[in-house]
Amino acid sequence: MAEIIDGNAIADEIKREIIADTEKLKEKGIVPGIATLMVGDDFGAKMYRRQVERNCESVGFRYIEKSLPAETTEEEVVDIVRQLNEDVGVSGILPLRPFPEHISDSAVINTIRYEKDIDCFHPFNMGRLTLGEPTLPPCTPAACIEILERIGLDFVGAEVVVVGHSNIVGKPVALLMLNRNSTTTVAHIFTSQAGNLEKHTTGADILIVAAGKAGLITADLVKEGAIVIDVGINRVKVLDEEGNPVLDEKGKQKTKTVGDVDFDNVKDKCRAITPVPGGVGAVTNMMLLKNALTAAKSQKGL
Repeated sequence: MAEIIDGNAIADEIKREIIADTEKLKEKGIVPGIATLMVGDDFGAKMYRRQVERNCESVGFRYIEKSLPAETTEEEVVDIVRQLNEDVGVSGILPLRPFPEHISDSAVINTIRYEKDIDCFHPFNMGRLTLGEPTLPPCTPAACIEILERIGLDFVGAEVVVVGHSNIVGKPVALLMLNRNSTTTVAHIFTSQAGNLEKHTTGADILIVAAGKAGLITADLVKEGAIVIDVGINRVKVLDEEGNPVLDEKGKQKTKTVGDVDFDNVKDKCRAITPVPGGVGAVTNMMLLKNALTAAKSQKGL
């Protein structure tokens, strides 16, 4: 049976390191700070905002909230970003999307100073990532790397397959792997639709799955002894052994969170695997704080 990689334990370890570094910075009069920018009333954005606020409080960071009504104009939002750019108490700026339709993502993101872009949205930082130059990496891809580093993986020459080619996870995690001299292949949903997914995934020493489809990766798609990193987060209905819906005490359909990997079957075939929940997500939260800490040091010339 595979090692079940405990993302919560890794996240706790990173948090302790961040707290220690933050205390040292405070002795120099420097307090890292994260500003979130939300426009409108999107439920997911509000949930993430509260999580960022709690995480900042847990490590001693300053937290700045900018929540604007949906009718705010694009020009007004861009002006808020410019103000945050000039605020020396803000180490990192995190735009919480989606924005209302009348506000362009690129108009907001391109206004953020690249040294305060703590989730690597800005094209400048993505360009540096592509070139293998130092930058603040996107948090979820960075979490994948952090997990692999902390379990002692040797990246050099490893056969890596990334399933998913999004700008948020698939492409940047492939770049991070290439920058560590792994042999990297990117497959995606269209690879699957063409019937070619198996020939790629079964050759992977490291399989990183970020396709957004529950149960996409089954045991027959995984190499014996592979390391599997499951980035997927999907809500699915809970069914009983006969395939019938399971209801809660109020008579509502129960749901659960699962990844893109058929965990119960794949875990018996691979060397190590991240669960969902309790895997990549927990580490991602800490990578945002780690980026903000790095940004704070850089902005003060440390």
